[in-house]
Amino acid sequence: MPKWSSPIFTDIRNALGESVVFANWKGRQYFRSWVKPANPRTAKQQANRDVLKELTKRYQELMADAEVVAAWNKEALPYTITGFNLFIKFGMASNVLCPATGQVNQPFTVTYDLGIPANKARLYAIKTDGTVIDVTPAAGLQAGKGKTAQITITSAGTYDIFLADADVLKPGDTPPKAYQAITCWSRDNINGVAKRARIVIS
Repeated sequence: MPKWSSPIFTDIRNALGESVVFANWKGRQYFRSWVKPANPRTAKQQANRDVLKELTKRYQELMADAEVVAAWNKEALPYTITGFNLFIKFGMASNVLCPATGQVNQPFTVTYDLGIPANKARLYAIKTDGTVIDVTPAAGLQAGKGKTAQITITSAGTYDIFLADADVLKPGDTPPKAYQAITCWSRDNINGVAKRARIVIS
C-alpha cells in the first residue's frame, strides 16, 4: 500500500477526482486508486431505497407546520440528532403489513417490525379523509421483528395502518394526531418496492 510523508499536508483525505483516494488507517496515511462504488441494484436494495423515499416525502409534508417540526426536534434531543433524522431512523427500522380487505367490527392481523421504542409506539389507522384512529391493542406493542397485533375498525372506509410515536406532540394537542404517524410501509424484496399497509373495510 503506497504511503507518503509530507511537511505540508499532515492529514489529507477523500478522493482527488476519479483517480486517487487519500485516507488514514490506524494513524497511517495512504492512498489508492479510485474504484467506482458497487451498485448492484438488487430488489432488496431497491425496496430499502423506496421506503426511504416514502419516509422522506412524508416528513417533507409535515414540515409545512413549524410546530410539528419543533415537536419532532424535541423528541430527537436525547439522541443528539434532528427530528428528521429520528423520523427516518424509526421509519427505516420498522415495517407494517396488513390484509388488503376486512370487515367492520371484525378483527384482523397487523404484522410489524417495531423500530420505535415500545413504550411510546402506537398503531394508528388513518382514513383517506384524514380521520386518525388509535387502534393499538390494550396491551400495547411488542419490541422486535415479526410481531402481530389484532385490531378492529368500527366504520367502513379505506385506511392506512401506521406505526406512530405518541410522545411527539405540539403544545396543547392530545393524541392521536396524524403528524405522530411515521410509517405504513414494508419492504417488498421480490419486486423491489415499498408496500403500503392499506386496508379497505366494508
